[in-house]
Amino acid sequence: MRQAALSPAPETIQSAAKNYAVLLDTDIGDDIDDALALALILSSPEISLKGVTTVFGETKLRARLAAYLLHLYGCDDIPVAAGMGTPLQPRQRPSGVPQEALLDDRVVLPALRTLSGPELIVQTALVHPGQLILLCIGPLTNVAHALLLEPRIDTTIRRIVMMGGTSGFPFPEWNVRSDAKAAQVALGSGIPITMLGYNVTTRCQLREWDLEQLQSIGSPQTQFLSKLIAVWQRHRPRWHSQLPYLHDLLTVAALCRPELFTFKKMTARVLTGGPFKGYMVPRSMSGPLVYAAVDVAVAEVREWIMQRLLLPSMHAQTP
Repeated sequence: MRQAALSPAPETIQSAAKNYAVLLDTDIGDDIDDALALALILSSPEISLKGVTTVFGETKLRARLAAYLLHLYGCDDIPVAAGMGTPLQPRQRPSGVPQEALLDDRVVLPALRTLSGPELIVQTALVHPGQLILLCIGPLTNVAHALLLEPRIDTTIRRIVMMGGTSGFPFPEWNVRSDAKAAQVALGSGIPITMLGYNVTTRCQLREWDLEQLQSIGSPQTQFLSKLIAVWQRHRPRWHSQLPYLHDLLTVAALCRPELFTFKKMTARVLTGGPFKGYMVPRSMSGPLVYAAVDVAVAEVREWIMQRLLLPSMHAQTP
């Protein structure tokens, strides 16, 4: 593995290039922010999506939902691979994939790749040396397996932008807690990491007016997103808000509009044992260095996200 040297801040990367080669690693299908994040990627001209891998639990169902969204946005050529369902360090039962029930079985989708999720990550990283950015919005199991499968990719992956952990008070955030060992492997790989922690992402939430706008636009894409939101609202825990948080979408915003965030360089240690297993401890005495978001322009980032989601996709089509 390469040395965990300091890398250019996200702002430097933004000024260096306008076309990002991205692979999305996601646990799409239960929380709604994964599907919205994929739609945001497909509506962002700065991003060239090179592949999608799914992780945690029923990854084939998750992959089928991702493939359906890609088809709806006219992107059948983007490879999708089902990844690892079982974490390196299991902690909690994987969630289901209720949103997959909305798929129209009459729609013919491209076959999923025979490669596993980690294998697709390795292949894509080697095909795009020094260019590929991993957008990780689920547990980091696929990334850890890819690093174990092919250690060379730690020098070919340009950056990991992840939703997970915290840059504030130590907290067992879901993605890190679901596979603390994988998070430890990924953070310790030496790959430059931009982190959107739970303490920042919980500040950003859609409003009722935003949901009404999505439903009123009437495009096949926004209508399907509205249906996914309705499914999520029915299956969410009762104590959760009916308004979606923008956790995963902020990884896309941080890549395309880093000026809307404040980042700080800090250590981030993941605990894999003891009573605090699954906690991330930022600013610890030891731990890998990350660029962590510590603040966000809430109104501006929500407005940017909604503008992108409401615009017709560059490739959108009616299935």
